[in-house]
Amino acid sequence: MRARLDVASLVAGLVVIALGLLLLLDRVEVLDLQFGWLAPALAGTIGAVLLALGLADTSR
Repeated sequence: MRARLDVASLVAGLVVIALGLLLLLDRVEVLDLQFGWLAPALAGTIGAVLLALGLADTSR
């Protein structure tokens, strides 16, 4: 029996990794992020997870 891929968890995990990478780059002063980017990033994260949930096959 194969385990089903949980698309929403995959997308959420990838987005968390991407946000963590951005914060790391800000910390080592490669990027200069301001507080104003946080709200759009969170909205994009929520949107990506909702999109993944909507595209997931729930008929099984």
